[in-house]
Amino acid sequence: MENSGIAVITIPLQEWNDTKNMLKNINEKMSKLAGQEEKELLTPNEVCKMLKISRSTFQRHVIHGILEPVKVNQKKYSKIYVRRSEIENLMNEGKV
Repeated sequence: MENSGIAVITIPLQEWNDTKNMLKNINEKMSKLAGQEEKELLTPNEVCKMLKISRSTFQRHVIHGILEPVKVNQKKYSKIYVRRSEIENLMNEGKV
């Protein structure tokens, strides 16, 4: 027969507070990382800032097929985006 009693562990107050603060910091950092990963689609302005290029250079990259825009709606004048992963791949390959 197993003993299902309650165990009590004593931890010094300073150690408890340090542990709580550490967990709070980890939680904040994880939230920031999750927020960054959610932003997979970038606007043309964000791409221009990331690559340090002008809007006209962005347009040339789209026309020449260097950047592949993504339309959220398939309407004629819908807003375009670019995948963050595509930008990172182009930067790693040295194409932009």
